[in-house]
Amino acid sequence: MNEEKYREVESRLWTSVGRKPAEHFVQLPRIGVSVRVQEVGDGPPVLFVHGGPNSGSTWAPLVEHIEGFRCLLLDRPGTGLSERVDVERSAFTTFASRLVGDTLEAIGIERAHVVASSLGGYCALWSASTEPERFERMVQMACPALLPGQQLPKFMKAIMLPGVRKLIAALPPNRKAGESIMRQIGHGASIDKGILPAAHTEWYEALQRYTDTMRNDFDLIHSIGRKFSQNPDDELVLGADTLARVTTATHFIWGLDDTFGGRNVGEWTVEQMPNATVEFVADSGHLPSLADPRAVAAATPAFLDNQT
Repeated sequence: MNEEKYREVESRLWTSVGRKPAEHFVQLPRIGVSVRVQEVGDGPPVLFVHGGPNSGSTWAPLVEHIEGFRCLLLDRPGTGLSERVDVERSAFTTFASRLVGDTLEAIGIERAHVVASSLGGYCALWSASTEPERFERMVQMACPALLPGQQLPKFMKAIMLPGVRKLIAALPPNRKAGESIMRQIGHGASIDKGILPAAHTEWYEALQRYTDTMRNDFDLIHSIGRKFSQNPDDELVLGADTLARVTTATHFIWGLDDTFGGRNVGEWTVEQMPNATVEFVADSGHLPSLADPRAVAAATPAFLDNQT
């Protein structure tokens, strides 16, 4: 960990979007670790929960265009500047079910909107299924982790192999490897058009180089993903029964090029939920908030503001 170097590059990312977040370090009461939460803007609170391997500042290009909300950007445990948490595989759904409630409790907020993506989307859906009183409305960015029918890109399949994840995590980060991962998750069109924010690309490389995010999340992905890839009926799967318990009004913004799951997975997911909708976005992959942050930023507050 080289926090000074990481903060230097992260600061450039925030400068590029014209924002300067406040920073809080809070203790999650049940999960039991200290996490960083960055805060941008004023208004009704919105908790942002990212996927992996990633951290809270990945939302910077999106929140640049969001006004009228108090955006709370969590560094999920083990990522960015948050403490690592070692979760036994058998206890991961408990961790996921507590993440949103614990974070809001630590900040001192009773209820909030939630915006989540990928592994963060998985945690948010589990949290909503067990502690719905913590949620106002929710926006899910693309395919949540561990859905039935989900496919894993090559780099995640490699992480599942014995010894390979440690080798990959130990390799020096570089732009070519980062571009390969982005193409594998469905953002080839974004790369070819040159529309991914350069400051975000630089920041993501710094996240890998100067923090323990990659090692921690690769360990986590290996732990929870290996059995899932072998057994689609594993107990960690975000199945129909769990989705049916999510009564929170939820809107999915789903890239049609998302390699984790396409239109059929998205349609199946909202069919299981009593109060969910989905919009499919062309030329967008697993991170629609990067492919077209301005459009996604318009759709997100529009849904969160809808009180019907």
